[in-house]
Amino acid sequence: MTNTQPAEKILIERDGPIGRIIINNEARRNAMALDMWQAIPPAVKELDEDPAIYVITFIGAGEKAFISGADISEFDTVRKDTASASRYDDINADCYRQIRNAKKPTIALIKGFCMGGGLGLAAACDLRLSNRSGKFGIPAGKLGVGYPAGAIADIVTLVGPANAKALYLTANVYDAEKAEHLGMLNEIFEDEEFDDKAESYCLTVATLAPLSAQYHKAAINNAIDQIDCLSPDELRTMGIACYDSEDYAEGRKAFAEKRKPVFTGK
Repeated sequence: MTNTQPAEKILIERDGPIGRIIINNEARRNAMALDMWQAIPPAVKELDEDPAIYVITFIGAGEKAFISGADISEFDTVRKDTASASRYDDINADCYRQIRNAKKPTIALIKGFCMGGGLGLAAACDLRLSNRSGKFGIPAGKLGVGYPAGAIADIVTLVGPANAKALYLTANVYDAEKAEHLGMLNEIFEDEEFDDKAESYCLTVATLAPLSAQYHKAAINNAIDQIDCLSPDELRTMGIACYDSEDYAEGRKAFAEKRKPVFTGK
């Protein structure tokens, strides 16, 4: 099942428990136009509220790029002055916020270029997988723009302040191995194996207890004092809900019967 968003540049697919948000601008290496940034939050919300979806993934169309960054060709219009630039940045920040605050696990599946706003989007996700050809960088200094503070905080959380400063202040481009070394990536797969291994990884996440995954994600976000994280009282409520759930009973029963559990998120 596939739904489309504005100009079919943002696509939604469902495949069992996995929801996919596809950045569909292959002709421009999946550069993000303003209407694409605007389309991401409702797409995330739709999948986050779908009880059949346990994991939300982000994918770039084609093989060359996850997201090559913002679509600079429209900056003379959408970022032409202080007012329009501020509006653009607010829309950009709202996109990252919606991803960051999704209840369900979010995974960026990165092939090729993951630059600028693309790296910001990936950093807002919970997990990041890359093919060997992945390329990473933040060229803001070459354009004279400033990124939203929340997006910068996501990068600092991943790589630490010293490496974050190197990313922003040198605008260097890193290969996947270097990006993994810095802490940006959870896994690297060879190009020819990426689709199959990334799918298997996502299914591993999707077959675990959904309420448990949501609780642990929220608790980790609280532990690192992430923006908009839940309070200790809210976390306690989530933790108790896990023990009161049908999935907890199923997990115990499956363990006793030496079989794989079948969770329903209830």
